Amino acid sequence: MKDVPDVKGDALFNIKSFTVRIGPKAIFHASRRLLATLFFGVGLTFAVGGSMVSYTVEQTVCRVVVACAAALAGWSVRREAKGVDPDEAGEVYGYYMHLWKLFYLSYLVLPFAR
Repeated sequence: MKDVPDVKGDALFNIKSFTVRIGPKAIFHASRRLLATLFFGVGLTFAVGGSMVSYTVEQTVCRVVVACAAALAGWSVRREAKGVDPDEAGEVYGYYMHLWKLFYLSYLVLPFAR
């Protein structure tokens, strides 16, 4: 995702990044799908894992918090990507910054992942 806004500069300086070779649209959509799938997968794993084994109330609440946060992050990845044109570097950069916010917010949820 990081190379998508830089595709013109990479091509100009003959840097053969995946984005130059495959194209910004393909890389953008593949990255978006991968990130959304990973967030949803983490949410599903914590939701299913939390319901399969008997935990204390505190552990169950922690797993629910992680599951909900991951599902919301996955939803956010998909929602924010809807209006982004992969050929517009500014739009992709804004989306990329949104992803960094999600990664930093993930650190806030990390203590609940037990």
